Amino acid sequence: MECEGETAVQQLFHGAGVFVTGGTGFLGNALLEKLLRSCPGVRTIFILVRPKKGKTQEERFSGLFEAPVFESMKKACPNYMTKVRAVAGDCGLPGLGLGEADRELLCQEVRVVFHIAATVRFDEKLKTAVHINVRSTKHLLELARHMPHLKSFIHVSSAFAQCPIKHIEEKFYPVPLQCQEVLQLVDLLDEDVLSIMTPMHISTNT
Repeated sequence: MECEGETAVQQLFHGAGVFVTGGTGFLGNALLEKLLRSCPGVRTIFILVRPKKGKTQEERFSGLFEAPVFESMKKACPNYMTKVRAVAGDCGLPGLGLGEADRELLCQEVRVVFHIAATVRFDEKLKTAVHINVRSTKHLLELARHMPHLKSFIHVSSAFAQCPIKHIEEKFYPVPLQCQEVLQLVDLLDEDVLSIMTPMHISTNT
């Protein structure tokens, strides 16, 4: 139900369930703050959270909104904790590491997906990078196909790209390997072989 006086963006999120991966990162924090402060009609924001650096999923979620970036949001939306919910998962695992109950809940409740999670290490092992940055996107798209109320799927790529081209135009460029080929490679080959092959496919020459 739309409310009079709302902008088109606010109307999109009014009464909507939103699923966010990467919500604990820099861009994710900015997104959560903006949604909670500027879209008061949002119903529930489901945040994918994994254990990390000795902290459990619950500990990371409980400390998420202690960052200074959320101070203005807390004043504008003091009941924000009723609008957010942690979902246990990991983009490095098959199927995002989601349990069946959470998977069903997301399918029934979510209208908007923000896929922000990624590994942004420049020296990440190819197998790990593919699992997190490529396979997780594929699995999330597959999950989205089972969301009957889905209105929008937004994938936020890395702010950095290792590109062998000096001048980049706004067009799609051919890739040396298709997605499925890359997934097959990292599944079939061990880390030693992949480390030898990686420079063949990722060039820093301009």
